[in-house]
Amino acid sequence: MSTMISKADDLGPALLFCPGDRPERFAKAAAAGDVAVLDLEDGVAAGAKDGARASVSEFLARSGAAGIAVRINHPATERGRADADAVIASGGRILIMPKTESGAEVRAIAALRPHADNLRLFVTIETAAGLLNLPQILEEPGVAAVSWGPYDLAADIGARAVRDDKGRLLSLFLHARDRILLCAAAARIAAFDTVTTELGDLGILARDATEAAVLGFAGKFAIHPTQVDVIRRSFCPSEDEIQRSRRLVAATPGFGAFIFEGEMIDEPMLRRARRTLALADRLSAPAR
Repeated sequence: MSTMISKADDLGPALLFCPGDRPERFAKAAAAGDVAVLDLEDGVAAGAKDGARASVSEFLARSGAAGIAVRINHPATERGRADADAVIASGGRILIMPKTESGAEVRAIAALRPHADNLRLFVTIETAAGLLNLPQILEEPGVAAVSWGPYDLAADIGARAVRDDKGRLLSLFLHARDRILLCAAAARIAAFDTVTTELGDLGILARDATEAAVLGFAGKFAIHPTQVDVIRRSFCPSEDEIQRSRRLVAATPGFGAFIFEGEMIDEPMLRRARRTLALADRLSAPAR
């Protein structure tokens, strides 16, 4: 069996949000993160959304869409559909859909430009309905990745907090995170961890990002450039992991299970080693 490659594993690990009404920051965000997420939704005030759409569309048409994703407004709204149509028409090929709750919302966006066969849709699970409907949502052909939002989820269910007094996610949000990761694995797509909003404590971010990397997330969203390096370091395999993976792959006899450095090795462990080396190669590549 070959190593599993998802539809969006080439993106990340650090996806940096930038408000869509701040065009002077677009190029800087593109240079700072592995992917710049130009935000037309919560990062933009209601009265500035149409202007933000125009600014994002102009930037895509002028600068190209490589390394750029756009978070549109809710796909069930006229504004969200107008966002998607304008972004795709300007060359954008990565759309992030907020508060996704059904496969019908995915189909509505995918149908706007049927000729854009390389369009990749990220669904974001931010409500109880979206979490419960997640397996059906991920069955939609246009879905390339999934992320989640604990803060909107907390508002949806009436939770008074997302973290405990030590900065750790409360059990319900850990459950949501784990369900998203498992459903993404079953659907063979990439999962990306949510933002960490505690900008004053990079230790919380490092803990969140390290846990996400260990669990198998493909990357993590950031809301400030200072978070990018922490995320990248957390997702990059250690030198010990890299060297052991190289030795393991080189020692593979080409048949069944075998003993390697005192450990019984079979195909799942080989896949993990190959994935580690692929990730290390990608993160060590020169910046765009």
